[in-house]
Order: sequence, then C-alpha cells, then structure tokens
Amino acid sequence: MDKKRLKRALGGAILLAILITGISYNGYVKTHTFTLSGSERVKSEEIQPVSGSVKITSTADTDVVFTDIKSGETYVIGYITSGVGETIKLERGKWYRVEGIGELTVRPVNVRIE
Repeated sequence: MDKKRLKRALGGAILLAILITGISYNGYVKTHTFTLSGSERVKSEEIQPVSGSVKITSTADTDVVFTDIKSGETYVIGYITSGVGETIKLERGKWYRVEGIGELTVRPVNVRIE
C-alpha cells in the first residue's frame, strides 16, 4: 500500500472513531438526563451525580437547592433564569435532594425512584 492510500485510510478511521464516540456520548447524556416536570410549584427529587458536576436548567426563574441526604448540608445555585443553565460541583457517589420551581432538567445524574 502506498503512503497516499495509507493516509486516506487512517484519516477515514479517525473520522469514524470520532463519529462513533460522539454518538455514544450523546446516548450516554440522554440516558443520564432527568426532567422534573409539572406545575410551577416547588418540586423535589433525589439525584446522584454521575461525574463531579451537574448541569441544571429550568423553565422558570428559580433558586435551586441541593441537599446532601446524609449530612443535610445544602448547596444553592442562586437564581437561574428560564432557559439559562448553571453547573454545580457535587461529590460523586453521594445522594442529593434537588428542589426548585418550573421544569427542572438535571444531567448527568442517576435518579432514585421509590
């Protein structure tokens, strides 16, 4: 095989690997995205961060409060506006109760359903 063909094949393999990685990551994020929906009243659910940070968006202007289930320590994202996301660093492997108004979307997280 000459050098031109080898470069072309290697370039194609790299592009294919990037495409597969992107599709896999997109599926992973969709799997670990959760939306608390309903009326405009305060909603709450128990979540566990998959990585060290959690991104949250809301359809309403709200404060979002994360409460550590075991220690009771709270972490607050002060006032996010509709459609604008914020990221908060939380400890991986711990469970937190998330509370806020509007349709809250959090990712990447595991959700505890009882």
